[in-house]
Amino acid sequence: MSDLQTQKDQPLPVAAIVLAAGQGSRMGGGKLLLPLGDATVIERTVQSLMAVPVKDLVVVLGIYEAAIKHQLLKFPVRFAVNLDPSSEMSESIRCGLRSLNPTDFEAFLILPADIPLVLPETIRKFVVAFLGSDKPIALPIFRNRLGHPVIFRSSFYERVRNFRSPQGIRPLVRGDPSQILLVEVDEEGVNADLDNWDDYRRLLSFWAKKKKPRPIGRGLGGISALGCTHYSAMQAPLLKTP
Repeated sequence: MSDLQTQKDQPLPVAAIVLAAGQGSRMGGGKLLLPLGDATVIERTVQSLMAVPVKDLVVVLGIYEAAIKHQLLKFPVRFAVNLDPSSEMSESIRCGLRSLNPTDFEAFLILPADIPLVLPETIRKFVVAFLGSDKPIALPIFRNRLGHPVIFRSSFYERVRNFRSPQGIRPLVRGDPSQILLVEVDEEGVNADLDNWDDYRRLLSFWAKKKKPRPIGRGLGGISALGCTHYSAMQAPLLKTP
């Protein structure tokens, strides 16, 4: 068994990008601020990654920048702002990647903010399995359905950052099946997303069954800026939710 499997308090050599720039128009906007237990959807997503823990965490914001920042000020995360929230998801991914130095980590994972209930232990096992393989890309799979997050080797940094497609990075991820490691997981949180009100009701039911406390992870350091706006939560002023 690897050290990463046994030393569970040791941060994994991985950076995480949380995509939170979407408008959520199908639900009238602001879906990441909806309550899920005693926290919001965006807090649950960030808490999961903080509890893994990962080496660095960047949240990409957009139209709800102020409100989401306010929810996350207690977390030692960093922010990148997509100045055009109506752009394709791949632009938000590029914003997140521009705030990272690929020499600082072995891999980077990308998680949409509206997938809030993936257990930290599931993410950790998924990442450890990937790091122990020779594949450059990995996806979790639950009951034959691909889930989130997706993870890439740092060697794919430039390829992902420069990739442009109306379909986001899906064509890149699924372009060559021989490069992909599929990691079977035993919990449905990897597929529990929030696209409409029926999804929200399912998430509430799912959370009521789980109700597992998620400790806040350790501090994350370093700030960089290139092309997008980047800053640390701990350096941001207190903002009132509109």
